[in-house]
Amino acid sequence: MITKSGKQVSKIGIGTWTINKNNIDDEVKALQFYYSQGVNYIDVVLAYDDGAVLDVVAKFLKSVKREDIFVNVFITHGCEKITDVEQQIKVYIDKLGIDYFDCITLHSPVVLGFDFDDYVKEIQRLKHKYNILNIGYSNLSPEQLKQVQDRICFFEGLYNLENKINDDNGIISTCLKNNVPFYAYQPLRRNRTAKQNYEEVVFLANKYSKTQNQIIINWLVKHKNIGILIKSSKQEHIKENIEALNFEMSEKDYQLLDKFRNKEFDKIPFSYFNEDGKIRIDQIPNQPIGVL
Repeated sequence: MITKSGKQVSKIGIGTWTINKNNIDDEVKALQFYYSQGVNYIDVVLAYDDGAVLDVVAKFLKSVKREDIFVNVFITHGCEKITDVEQQIKVYIDKLGIDYFDCITLHSPVVLGFDFDDYVKEIQRLKHKYNILNIGYSNLSPEQLKQVQDRICFFEGLYNLENKINDDNGIISTCLKNNVPFYAYQPLRRNRTAKQNYEEVVFLANKYSKTQNQIIINWLVKHKNIGILIKSSKQEHIKENIEALNFEMSEKDYQLLDKFRNKEFDKIPFSYFNEDGKIRIDQIPNQPIGVL
């Protein structure tokens, strides 16, 4: 995928949720293995593992050419006032040792203690001051996406075989129509989708002699034309995920996954905001449905 700043970004990106802060060296080796396999996109969220993720990514960045890596940092929890946005940017600069940002993404409007409109203005103001090449957003509602669709460069949102909300409501199509890369978090629902052994996925895995996760990754990237974020510290799993892009399925088989629905997930009352009686969209994949 190519960003609006012109940088080529791998379709598989590295998520950094649940970094093992007690074994930083192994985590760095995993990132280096991703890089050796052609993966150049990494997410960095200040709040993950009490900030330990910054130590891991900083050490990794020192071992590679900075210009070869697309670093996407997130404005996240702790933004109670508008000045906190700039403060988080300064923390990333200090901890990661970087002098420009490939992308800065708002984790979700719900992390803000002030109006979303004020954030949009503030990040535009800070763009030139801190050499921010792309501005991204995550977990926006369709209405919020419309507000920024002429300024957004990147979008991260929920999408997987069981959770198709952002396809149903037009967010993915809006992004692709405006040449905004859409990257899906929890594309495999942290391996929980494969544990369901859905008839359609098992059938395709057997037909193409692939794992269920490879079938899902292939469908998401090659057919849906979206990027995915995956976290793994094991080289065999990393290689398996990357090799999922090395084959083609028939259009009929892709459509089999397009049509798939999980009625239990479809019935979940959800919201993009913190509404009583509804599940926030980023928490939907973690709901206790099926085999966990």
